[in-house]
Amino acid sequence: MKKINFTIKLRADGEPGSGFGTALVDSLLPRNINGRLIIPSTHIKGLIRENLENLPDHIIPSTAVAELFGKEGDTGALFHICTAAAPEDAMIIDITRTKLNPFGTADQGSLRTCEAAACGTEFAGTVTLHRNISPAYEDFLKLGLLSLFAVGGGRNRGAGACIVTIDDEAKSPGELLRQLAKVDYIAVPPIKPQPGQKAALKDEAVTLKLVFKAANPVCVPETPIVKNNMICSGFSIPASAVQGAILHRLNDLSEETATACYKSRNFRAWPLNPANSADSVSLRVSFTHKISKLKIDDSDNYHFEDETVKQYDWDKVPSNSPLKAADGVLLADGNSVKLWKSSEMARIVTAHGVHNGDRSGVENAQKRNLYTVEALAPALFTGLVSMPAGAADLLLESLKEDAWMLLGKSRSVRGGGELIAKKVAFTDLPIMKKREENVFIVQSPLLVPKDFLGKSVEKIIAAMTKDFEFGDVEKSSGAIATQFGWNRTVKNVNNGFLGGKPVILPGAVFKVKSPVEELENKLITGIGEGRENGFGGVLPHPGVAERLFPEAPGPRVIPKPRKNYGKEGFLLWMEARESHLSASQISRVRELTSLDPDTAVDYLHRQKSDRPKQIWQRWQGVMEQLAKDIQNDPEHTEKVLKVCQDLLVADKGDN
Repeated sequence: MKKINFTIKLRADGEPGSGFGTALVDSLLPRNINGRLIIPSTHIKGLIRENLENLPDHIIPSTAVAELFGKEGDTGALFHICTAAAPEDAMIIDITRTKLNPFGTADQGSLRTCEAAACGTEFAGTVTLHRNISPAYEDFLKLGLLSLFAVGGGRNRGAGACIVTIDDEAKSPGELLRQLAKVDYIAVPPIKPQPGQKAALKDEAVTLKLVFKAANPVCVPETPIVKNNMICSGFSIPASAVQGAILHRLNDLSEETATACYKSRNFRAWPLNPANSADSVSLRVSFTHKISKLKIDDSDNYHFEDETVKQYDWDKVPSNSPLKAADGVLLADGNSVKLWKSSEMARIVTAHGVHNGDRSGVENAQKRNLYTVEALAPALFTGLVSMPAGAADLLLESLKEDAWMLLGKSRSVRGGGELIAKKVAFTDLPIMKKREENVFIVQSPLLVPKDFLGKSVEKIIAAMTKDFEFGDVEKSSGAIATQFGWNRTVKNVNNGFLGGKPVILPGAVFKVKSPVEELENKLITGIGEGRENGFGGVLPHPGVAERLFPEAPGPRVIPKPRKNYGKEGFLLWMEARESHLSASQISRVRELTSLDPDTAVDYLHRQKSDRPKQIWQRWQGVMEQLAKDIQNDPEHTEKVLKVCQDLLVADKGDN
């Protein structure tokens, strides 16, 4: 995996607004999940594209820009941008402005305040390149990066002026442009063709444990955007997305192997779900799995139930804490089972304004200028995939060389991370070591046959499990909904939109009367049709949760009150008046404190010998306390001295 590391250094205060504000601040700076200032990858990508599109067409054709950034329905951009982040101690300033009316005075009600990143702030970011990007397109992308001269809002007013540097790149934008002007982009393909690798097409099933370490937010919408401009991600990366990414990786290496893998009955992917560790297996649950609303004892324990696993013992269900359905995942490590509720998973919300409209080339195309994205924050995901042995070996070899994988929506700016895979024996998985006998959880949607439309969930599950040899159902629970799908390789059918299909949703649970024979083969086959589209995945139920993840928060600790330099300055002013200290004397101590705290302390101690005894006795208490305060916190004490000085000056004015 080849990367470009770059740094954006502000030469003026920058205002890359997040699109959100508060009652006090009209525009907030964007931050990542750790609170560090960032320049969003979407903003950087938009500026790069704008710069490159402004180049004369006879120097760099517009088709080259389209190839670099990807075309709708195609394989996407030839690169992936991660958000550029500033250091933890980056300085934030507030800028307050007004709007002038026709008379040249402040317009009433126009006062507004916004956050800004201080001049000199450096943002470090990374661009990950497509494995086979050609050198000409790599230099083309570098030209776009180095050409950034300002970031954020207010660029036409001089805000956000910046300089971009790229590690190990000595060429200037002008030198790169002169070099690229000689390239015939029509004759030079963006991707270097790689010789196909022929793998032994052994068809026996191999199970791989997948661990996806997301480097930036992941967005996998579960419903289409119809009447609003809010894109909401689910917390699970569906099986269809997992197997699609794997097949595209295999296809880049060997079309023959990818085709054979796709057609094999031993190819089955399960979703990637958020996990607490790489050793856990994460399974999606909902509806049937329930948790008490409140803690039931002093040990921060909650009460968990699943009616499909066992009937409620109402004597044990706490009457003071009713049960509530929990949507989330079960984390099984072979020793215990924890519940990670969806509501506890961190999300990142971003607001976007698109000013360049639609680039698809279709006249009068719909332009969505303002929209909001709710994505899952970077996290660890785990899952499983079953593959023919030859395809599995080729995938493992490829991931050793380049583990970078893109999953979800807007893959040029979201969903990037490292995919780690290793062979495992299915019987050694945590969900096989500790599980509920004969109980299974639906992990990817079960496609409802047309003959069963209008029937209850229980009847549909009973018929489907019997048809696919899981046996007779003892009890089941779940929900039916219409689910929509997309496929970027289906270019000639509604631009890849697959339409809605009635499905039994993930999280449904069923219990069969007898143990399932040849369980591994049955799980690979799945239940229902549509394996090639990711439908029909089920896994054994690991058992009812025992604890929450993350652990339930303990008693809230109220932090100590922050130092109040205004109050302390007022108290010092009262003592200074009583001791007959002047504003000039306090000003001298403040000045020395700002220049060198040690010198200020020496100055205070020296007053004992420099002043008459009766004056020192009057000043002693104030001077000794100030010396201690300056030694402990000179920055805070300087603010206290400033308040005291201002009050003493005001006293003099009143006199």
